[in-house]
Amino acid sequence: MNRLVFLARAWLVVAAGAGSLVVNAAETAPARPVRALLVAGGCCHDYLGQHKALFEGIQAKADVQVDVYWTDDRSTNPPLRLYESADWSKGYDVVIHDECAADNKDMPAFDRIMEAHKTIPAVHLHCAMHSFRNGTDRWFRHLGLQSTGHGPQEAISVGFVDREHPISKTLTDWVTSKEELYNNVKVFDAHPLAVGRQTVVTKTGESKVEECVVAWTTERDGLRSFSTTLGHNTATVADPRYVELVTRGLLWACRRLDDGTLGRPFTGKNEVTFVKGAPPKPAAAANPGPTPADATVVVAKASSMQPGNDAWRACDGNEATRWCAAGGGFPQSWQIELDGPHTVTGIRIVWEQSGTVYAHAIETSADGAIWTVAQDARNGVAKGTNEHAFAPVKARHVRVTCLGSSGGWASIREVSLKAEGITRIHPKLDEAQQKAAAAEKAEADRAANDPYAKQGNAPPRSVKLTAEQEQAILKDVNVADGFDVTVFAAPPAVNYPVFVAAAPDGTLYVSSDGNGSLGRDPGRGRVIRLRDTDGDNRADETKVFCEVDSPRGLVWDHDRLYLVHPPHLSVFLDTDGDGVADDRKILVKNLAFGFDKRPADHTTNGLSLGIDGWLYIAGGDFGFMEAEGTDGRRLTHRGGGVIRVTPDGSGLEVVSTGTRNILEVAVSPSLEMFARDNTNDGGGWNVRFHHFTGLDDHGYPRLYKNFADECVPPLADYGGGSGCGATYIDEPGFGEWNDAPFTADWGTGALYRHGVRPKGATFEEMEKPRPFIRMPRPTDADIDGMSRLYCASWKGATFKWEGADVGYVVCVTPRGFTPQPLPDFGAATEPKLVELASMESTAGHRRRLEAERELARRGIPRAGTVAAAMERRRTPERNLVERFRQIVAANDGSHVSEIIAEVGSADPVVAHTAVRALAALGAADAT
Repeated sequence: MNRLVFLARAWLVVAAGAGSLVVNAAETAPARPVRALLVAGGCCHDYLGQHKALFEGIQAKADVQVDVYWTDDRSTNPPLRLYESADWSKGYDVVIHDECAADNKDMPAFDRIMEAHKTIPAVHLHCAMHSFRNGTDRWFRHLGLQSTGHGPQEAISVGFVDREHPISKTLTDWVTSKEELYNNVKVFDAHPLAVGRQTVVTKTGESKVEECVVAWTTERDGLRSFSTTLGHNTATVADPRYVELVTRGLLWACRRLDDGTLGRPFTGKNEVTFVKGAPPKPAAAANPGPTPADATVVVAKASSMQPGNDAWRACDGNEATRWCAAGGGFPQSWQIELDGPHTVTGIRIVWEQSGTVYAHAIETSADGAIWTVAQDARNGVAKGTNEHAFAPVKARHVRVTCLGSSGGWASIREVSLKAEGITRIHPKLDEAQQKAAAAEKAEADRAANDPYAKQGNAPPRSVKLTAEQEQAILKDVNVADGFDVTVFAAPPAVNYPVFVAAAPDGTLYVSSDGNGSLGRDPGRGRVIRLRDTDGDNRADETKVFCEVDSPRGLVWDHDRLYLVHPPHLSVFLDTDGDGVADDRKILVKNLAFGFDKRPADHTTNGLSLGIDGWLYIAGGDFGFMEAEGTDGRRLTHRGGGVIRVTPDGSGLEVVSTGTRNILEVAVSPSLEMFARDNTNDGGGWNVRFHHFTGLDDHGYPRLYKNFADECVPPLADYGGGSGCGATYIDEPGFGEWNDAPFTADWGTGALYRHGVRPKGATFEEMEKPRPFIRMPRPTDADIDGMSRLYCASWKGATFKWEGADVGYVVCVTPRGFTPQPLPDFGAATEPKLVELASMESTAGHRRRLEAERELARRGIPRAGTVAAAMERRRTPERNLVERFRQIVAANDGSHVSEIIAEVGSADPVVAHTAVRALAALGAADAT
């Protein structure tokens, strides 16, 4: 048995009586939820998955609001800027430390952490034990137990040794999935709750059982803390037994374990703060490059290697790279084979941690079988870098064996030899290593040339073009008479714009996907937020709102962005309004295929918000096998068409089918939907224009050519082209161009207006589509609440990454038009919102839609809005369409019979809308 565990158990026997007096003390809890702050991020762990598993798991089990500060930075010194404030923990009842920050040596910040924990209890998880190695033992004394390393990832048998403690009295022993067993170097005042046993295999092939404390408490000066070294892998963190252990430990530390908080889920809203990590390092940090002319080629290998930190990196001439052992156990060895025998007289070793002592030995060998110790450096070696000179020895093999350290794994940044005939050493890579190094170099080159990888989520900066740069772009752009155009943004502010979505005030969100339609390189996608702060219709601020592969259609709604990013549909929240997403939730998963199956072409594409509050998704013909919404509803759709879902991810259903590859639907104020389709069912790659009525089949690929009377025909067939995004414009200032669907066509280079009029249950074209904007490769357009139209261009690329300088976005405005000031929707009264939402309003559809969304946010049902509008005036026949859609949105049948009576001999489109309303309500008996 581990001696520390034995001593701790002995202490338990002595202290059992006194301990029971403490834990059975009466505890009075306030009525409010416990407020906890979770700090997560840093080296070596999946903090994206783990922080979510933690806060969601704890909040589901207890009335605890877990606010989160986390970073995706994977270094050993992640950006933990919250500690820069003296009151960083103000307002919290407990802090959960889940950071992995071994190299954080910011002593003022550390002092602020320690000061906070003089009054606020703490919970420490896994790698928090290995954080703040700043040359003192203050953090380890705070923890109550010091750990310096761990063994391999193997299952751990967790056994509770204090079964009477309030935390563990209801828990049972269990076995984890693969986990890291942290060692116990020194026990200060830790009170063990559980020990972990792990079977490891030694270098000689023998099995050995290691045993260490894995969960404990401290209590000093009336302040409690709970700690566990478990939690390396997300599977463990998400395990209900782990969540139960951490939740009970947290509540015990807060003296809230027995007051009813446990078992009462938290129903409020927590805050999640995300801090973007550092961008990738340039190529020089990843690849050894060509062999220098004066270098001796060597073959490097090691006893074990952490993925990405291979043996050859310790002799590539670059101290930014390193070899690192696969675990914290010792001994670990690194060795090289020279090109032949050389007389070796010394060695220089640059260890990973500059402030760490690494006990080691240097050995040499002529044949790689029999080894001789050239230097014994187990004691008295300096920190960081060691230089050794020893008696000349003829050798072809040199080995460095790390026997232990004062903190950290065996890890070497660079080794150089002093040897006859050797100026420097350089690694020889096998075929697999060469491929890996080439892939790393390509990725590093991409990052180095990617303006967003450099920019990251940096503070806003000026990104306006010069007059000459703007004119060079605009020479290829022509707009309709009576309108002005500016370049809203171009590289480096934005590139590869696939879809655009405008907020009412003109803040623009752009899906930027360097993969285009055929690339499959992870990390090329992001959403850019652009703002024009001085009103000249040119963006002067850019931010990376979020990073996600294959960003497609998007909709901005108040404080959240709905985004299609195959294979999912997600919502990204920006609760603090800083232009960077704070949190993300998947609303519909598996709504398309991922990179493992195919690239993102012909996939789930555009996203539009209807006046009914539903999200309408344009689907490509590859479809999806088993999409699933938040309510568990599943859907399969093999083909193209329109799918819809509510903003909370429920009610997933097919609206229309039988198209090939529509990229977005233009949704009118009365819920009519139009799209430009790219077909390929014989006779050419034609573009067809569709109107979607709901529950309709447009015939691709089975019916259109040979059984046209069995499907809904298109409104028009335009011949060759390449249909892209769409929008509906019903805004003041657009004159003759107003109240119509607009579609972009990459192939013919224009954004077109479609003049349509009702015909029976559908529509017909009154004229050929008229180009409103002519520009190279338009991909999408959207309009804001100030009558500004934004249109994106894909100029400079084809279907994959073509370098960073690709695409731009223009802004088109009615000449001489001055929009009315944008209302403060959040402060508007309900009658004012009802007035703005009415189809009689001249404010424009974008403002009407925002008023509808504000009413929805206030929880005002659409039936109530209908009643309020009817009190204001007798609704004439032309407003029946509005009333139908309101009834559909409210799912309220109270006005159905009245509306049926009023339809009479109304326009067929109005009658058709009434039928749709009745069908949605399932009110067939009313007919």
